[in-house]
Amino acid sequence: MLRLTPPITQVCLREYRLDAPRAGADLSLPLPKPGCRQHWQPWSDVCAAIDAALRQGKGVLREPWLEFDHPYTAPPGVFFRLDQRRGAAAIAVLKARQHLMPTLTDPLPWPETSGSPLAISHCGFFPSRRRHQQGCIRLNLTGSNQWSWLRLQVPTVCTAELQALLEHPHLCWSATFDWGAEGIEQLGFELFPAGRLQRGSQLKEAPVGALLHVLEPWCQRTAIDQCLQQHHNWHQEQVPHHRQSFSHIKLSPCNDGAWAMKLYLISHAAG
Repeated sequence: MLRLTPPITQVCLREYRLDAPRAGADLSLPLPKPGCRQHWQPWSDVCAAIDAALRQGKGVLREPWLEFDHPYTAPPGVFFRLDQRRGAAAIAVLKARQHLMPTLTDPLPWPETSGSPLAISHCGFFPSRRRHQQGCIRLNLTGSNQWSWLRLQVPTVCTAELQALLEHPHLCWSATFDWGAEGIEQLGFELFPAGRLQRGSQLKEAPVGALLHVLEPWCQRTAIDQCLQQHHNWHQEQVPHHRQSFSHIKLSPCNDGAWAMKLYLISHAAG
């Protein structure tokens, strides 16, 4: 299966559905520098587009990661970290879309606020996904004002119960969603151990255990344990020289009022 993806070297991230622990996991990994891409020939076109976007972004875009949706047969999506201190993010993201999805010519929508600007940490493009083919982009929010902005956008989702969860002292969070002409689609809340926003943690660290304890009313611990076992089995087979770590859990609202959850686990080189 992994023959359909580039070689895993220093680090990768795997995404497990808690409602289907034994289903295949999506896989993300950072794009190496141009001189370090042995065996990346099948993805030369997307690599060239990313390199062009980085050059034109002039530092606003950095740290590209590729995401391969299981079973890894479709073109990968790409995430960029945004550094808005280096220039206008909206312009850099538009130019990146022109390189990565050149058939899209409509103006790129960008979220606006009447108060403080949103802290947008990442943007993403997924050429194989229908919403992105229609012009959506993926955005990740951080910052103290993200809840108030989200509550205006999706008041039916941003309930008092959810707010109480997100304000729990044992976690920190960021929002991720597809953004397009119709506003927010495919919303998710990425829940990290307290003080570890968008950073990895050791699986057996106390903050990870505290986060999982807080989430017990929202998901079954048995499903998490099954995903951990699946990750361990894959890890031993594919990258036994790596270490296993915890990233985060994503909580997403479903159309029927239920919640879907995904577990994100890291595999990284030891030392």
